[in-house]
Amino acid sequence: MFYTLTANPAVDMTVSCNGLVPGENVRSGSANYTPNGKGLDVSYAFKKFGVDSVALGFFAGFTGKFIVEETMNMGCLCRPVWVDGITRICAYINDGENEYGVLNPGAPITPQHEQELFKILDTAGNLDCLVVSGSVPPRASKDFLDKVMDHAQARGADVVLDLSSNKLKELAVKKPLLIKPNHHEMREIFGVTIDTDDDARRALAMAHEIGIQNVLLTMGSRGSAYFSNGEDIWYAQRQFNIKLVSSVCAGDSTLAAFLHKWYDDRDNVEEALKLALATGANVAESVGLGDFANVEEYSKRIAVRKLPRL
Repeated sequence: MFYTLTANPAVDMTVSCNGLVPGENVRSGSANYTPNGKGLDVSYAFKKFGVDSVALGFFAGFTGKFIVEETMNMGCLCRPVWVDGITRICAYINDGENEYGVLNPGAPITPQHEQELFKILDTAGNLDCLVVSGSVPPRASKDFLDKVMDHAQARGADVVLDLSSNKLKELAVKKPLLIKPNHHEMREIFGVTIDTDDDARRALAMAHEIGIQNVLLTMGSRGSAYFSNGEDIWYAQRQFNIKLVSSVCAGDSTLAAFLHKWYDDRDNVEEALKLALATGANVAESVGLGDFANVEEYSKRIAVRKLPRL
């Protein structure tokens, strides 16, 4: 079974307005509040594909209670670690032309909270794959994520990482099954700006050299992605445009869709990439995850090619 870890969850407030004016109050056209956090989003997307998972994380206060209750209401299993404070609220504002994000730090955790999470990992049933996504809370131990991987891998579980910091590079020595950076994160971590296939080859090779087994590299608003297993590289591109509503959950749902098709059939890269990009596009057109109504149609409009070996 898949488990997901969202160490620093959030209630996301998505707001639309006609424009931001410095020094003036702006009345929004709409405001939506959704339970979020990158690992939680993966669990929610899994559920839409009929895949069960267990969501793990640290939760605090009325916002944490809201997230846990909504997660259970969606039919997802959740094993929370309760901490003091208030789970953060993050704001995403779309003024009709641009999207702005205000991300708050979250409730701090203690070593005792970390130990409680490790105990869950040590005793969890059917822990086949742990998806670790997003930032860590304030005051987390410097080696918190190292220990998360150690506890999961001691159970024989695969670990998938979706992290946006240089910590990803440090964890590579533990040979995660898969990482899912976007092109901005890839540039920050490996120093390669990806504009061409050759750029992608160099960056992906660097990831494999430091121990990472597989890489799903998403290209954000370009509507494309690369996947490399260390031997071959595939490139996928959507053949249609979308109207962006919110990019908040798009990358997480892309990862869930890819794992859904690929985890149990590692040769099924082409179909996995099609479903992944189709899902990410449909979610970007929605507040939160949306309803996945266009995923099947969009999957037919994704072009996939394998790059020639050099």
